[in-house]
Amino acid sequence: MGSTSLIQRKMKLGYNRAGRVMDQLEEFGIVGPSMGSKAREVKVKTSEELMQIFQRMSLV
Repeated sequence: MGSTSLIQRKMKLGYNRAGRVMDQLEEFGIVGPSMGSKAREVKVKTSEELMQIFQRMSLV
């Protein structure tokens, strides 16, 4: 499970920036949609899946 507050703590970001990062992760299919104040489901389970997403985005 992932959340904006987790991103804030781990990356030392403010709420607005962490929220934008979470929105981008949702857009790329890495996390599920927002469910109110509950944490989001992380859809990517392996590093190989994440690398495939990065390749589709031409980041690798």
